[in-house]
Amino acid sequence: MKFYLSSDLEGVACVTGLAGQTLSSAPAQYELARKMCTAEINAAIDGLKTAGEVEIIVEDGHGNGTSNLLYDELRRGVKILSGVPRPRRLTGLDESFAGVILIGYHPMAGVEGGVLSHTFSSVAVHNMWLNGRPVGEIGLTAVQAGSLGVPVIFVSSCKAGVQEAKDWIPGVKTVAVKEGFGRNCALSLHPQDAQDKIREAVKRAVANLDMFKPVRLNPPYELKIEYKLESTAEAVCRREDCIRVDARTILKRSRDIFALY
Repeated sequence: MKFYLSSDLEGVACVTGLAGQTLSSAPAQYELARKMCTAEINAAIDGLKTAGEVEIIVEDGHGNGTSNLLYDELRRGVKILSGVPRPRRLTGLDESFAGVILIGYHPMAGVEGGVLSHTFSSVAVHNMWLNGRPVGEIGLTAVQAGSLGVPVIFVSSCKAGVQEAKDWIPGVKTVAVKEGFGRNCALSLHPQDAQDKIREAVKRAVANLDMFKPVRLNPPYELKIEYKLESTAEAVCRREDCIRVDARTILKRSRDIFALY
């Protein structure tokens, strides 16, 4: 069996970032996040390997997708996707995969109690809607994987991110590694406890693969993006095929969900 493990950094244990800064601009927090995420990925890999002979792609999914994980500390035998530009999101995923795992994902922008909540860019994007529904990285990833016939079977995040995953992905297995008391304040599980919970939850997920269904939306797809600045919307509409809804908001339509973002 083949599994695709996509990672981000903000949704891992003990990481809260610093108010007013991106995670990558806070060196101590960024290095902690790299360490925590690598360890949580290894826990998920251990859970996946209980399924027997498996092939696993680990996607470095944070920021520019380069050197966000401690590659040499990942479990042996996996393949690692890094670097940009990529042909599309979820590069390498196709219908031959049994499931997608999301490690360290975070809630969408504007979620109360969402630790380091944002939608793709904390400095550029204010809100995003897919077919009229507010969406963040968890929901869009689930729909994109679903368009290929592959279900998201597990998500780890903060408590708010886990709820977002459940709202978008019926039946998904989850682990909340921390609970937010604000965007930059959280009560976290001990890292090893978080890893144990991830390992066991992924193990249960792969033992019950038949219960998971891909998240499917019928095309055409419509993605509306409200940016924080008018100049960003102007720049996007100059280089991409989109409709200018208002000064800060654009609209993109396609029958290919990967063409939208």
